[in-house]
Amino acid sequence: MTKLIINADDFGLSEAVNYGIISAYKSGVVTSTSVMANMPSLEHAMNLLKENKNLGCGVHMTLSCYKPLLSNSKTIVDNNGYFIRRITNEVIENMDLDEIYNELCAQIEKVKSKTVITHLDSHHHVHTLENLRPVIEKILKRYNLPIRGGFEYDFNYSKIIPLVDSFYGDNVSEDYFVKKINYLKEYEIADIMCHPAYIDDFLMKTTSYSMARIKEHKILTSKDTKAFIQDNFLLTNYKDL
Repeated sequence: MTKLIINADDFGLSEAVNYGIISAYKSGVVTSTSVMANMPSLEHAMNLLKENKNLGCGVHMTLSCYKPLLSNSKTIVDNNGYFIRRITNEVIENMDLDEIYNELCAQIEKVKSKTVITHLDSHHHVHTLENLRPVIEKILKRYNLPIRGGFEYDFNYSKIIPLVDSFYGDNVSEDYFVKKINYLKEYEIADIMCHPAYIDDFLMKTTSYSMARIKEHKILTSKDTKAFIQDNFLLTNYKDL
């Protein structure tokens, strides 16, 4: 039977996001989350995690939201010291890869000091971009953690978990899992990315993908969704692989 990791991204982004993710774990089908170490609500997220020890938590490596942890960043920030919001291969060409590596390691180390890290993934999937390959190779050699897939390039690493990123935007619906059952069952194991949340002012000001998170939360905590998934899949998380 196919194993599903239902991973809630953006833990730590805001307190409302944190509460929504914990709710989707306690009352729904979310089994895993990944935390943004550079966001103001990181400590709030970590305190909630201590109360929900079976929720697996990875690092949501971030280069395109809010500010870096390291204060000496030059090529990865705008004139105001904030991350550049849209990262592409072309944008990366103008960045110092050592600076990126140091920042991402700082994020990983910060989370590592607070909890056991189950895996790595990234905000806006920046880790999958081909021009960041040297950075990701160094990080995986250093930390040897499972990582979410979706790479633009062939990557020879034994701990890649395939990504399903279609539970997003217009594809979010009450019957998503029913419609996708045959597709999902093609996998032995898969990471389904999701973004359940409640809403607060910080979230609304930070991302355009905000109100849709309430809909995701509703679906992921519904009795019908939970029953259907439990009947057709095995729920797991990265730490139980």
